[in-house]
Order: sequence, then C-alpha cells, then structure tokens
Amino acid sequence: MALENGVMFQTEKHWAMALREPGSEIRIASGDKMSLGLTRMRKIPLLRGLVSLAESAMVLPRASAHGGQLPIMSRSPEVIASMIVSVAGSIAVKNPKRKLSPLMEEVLVAALAIVPSLVALRRSQATEYHAAEHKSINGYEASGSLDPVRASKARAEHPRCGSNIVGPALALMTVGNTMAQRVLGRRSNVARLGVSVLSLSGAIELVQWASRNPKSLWSKVLTLPGSELQNLVTTSEPTEDKMAIGLAALRELLRLEGALETPPLFS
Repeated sequence: MALENGVMFQTEKHWAMALREPGSEIRIASGDKMSLGLTRMRKIPLLRGLVSLAESAMVLPRASAHGGQLPIMSRSPEVIASMIVSVAGSIAVKNPKRKLSPLMEEVLVAALAIVPSLVALRRSQATEYHAAEHKSINGYEASGSLDPVRASKARAEHPRCGSNIVGPALALMTVGNTMAQRVLGRRSNVARLGVSVLSLSGAIELVQWASRNPKSLWSKVLTLPGSELQNLVTTSEPTEDKMAIGLAALRELLRLEGALETPPLFS
C-alpha cells in the first residue's frame, strides 16, 4: 500500500512499513498481523477475500499510530470542484424526469463516484510511492534480489495491485444494481448494500484467479482496466529517494518472513 509519506507491504502473517522522516531519515515499523480466526471462512469462495481484506484493514490503525499517513482527500480547489461535480452529477442522473435506463444510470453513477478519489490521488505523493512499491516487488520477484538498479528499471504496474479490483467491482455493481432495480421496480438501499458486498467479494475472487492464470485471455481482460488505471492515474515515476523507501519496506518484510524467498506479496 502506498502512503503519503512511505510504503507499506503485507503478507498473510506480517506487515512492514518504511517512512521518510522530516529530517530525511528512513523510519521502519513492522509487526505481526492480527487474525480474525476465521479459518473455515478462508476456504469459502466470496467469503475468503473479504476475510483477507478485513485483516489487511486491521493493520491500518497500527500503521497510522507509527506515523503512516494514509492518502487522504486534499482540500485543493480541484478536488473540491470534483466532489461538487460528482454529487451534483449523481443527483441529476437519478432524477426520474431524465428517464435513463437503469443500466445507463448505474454506469454514470459509478463513474461519477470515483472521480474525486482519482483527482485527489493525482495531487498526492502517493502515486510515486505506489510506483516505488510496485517496482520493488517486480524487481525482487524477477531476480530474487533487492538490487536498486534492477528495481528502478522494473515496471510500475503490478498484477496483484488493489487497482485491479476496481474494474470488475464496478462492472459487477452496475449489473447487480440494474437487475435489483428491475426486479424490485424501485431503488433499494438494502439491495444496493448487498450488491456492493457481493460485487467486492466477487471482484477479489476474479482478480485472484487472474493472478494465478496470467496467460489467459480472460485474465488480461479482467486486469486491463486496473493496469490502465495504474499506468495513467495511480502511479508516477518515483524519485531515487522514494525507491529507497520502497526497498527498505520490502527488506523489512523479508526479514520478518525469515528468508529472501519470494513471498505471496500483495498491494
């Protein structure tokens, strides 16, 4: 995960974070991950992804306590304007007088919902840290070493990045909400909540399948929106300083894992 001031990595058992202190020192924080103890649920499709996601989210308060700054919404005029456009656009789209089809309505609402986050991210240092995170992983997984030169030349996109969930999740939500609205004959917040949860868990399953079958045509189709999102919006070429942060975080994670072996890293 890219932070405003550093990089954090996680495996199933550990987390590690490297931050750049104001005095230009690199500070490391790491530890064991808390488990929800839901072993059986880890074997059930649609539920196992949500369990892993929840356990990953449980690390965030600890990272924040150690100085990690999560990417937050900027108060810049551009971000405020994008939020106004998003809200106003959604209200206009949902206006019954517009007589849009349920499918078109859901497509437009989904697109408008992510605009503020994308605008805010583009104004954040997190895009460079995001690229440093991916380059560190890609360089290590390709060579088994933490060579800064090799890492700096690695790709800035990664197939297990959370960005890859966005495309399938939005597609599933759009179809699911459209079907729910047609069946019920009206909008239902309860139905939308259920569709959102199922869509997220389904998207996680699809992305995990794609990562296990990288040569499949369907795998490429599923990850294409996420790859383009990483390439165009969520990453930017990192400085040497930010690459050092990414490698420091990865080195600490490998120390906790016990060996310089390729662990099942995820962003």
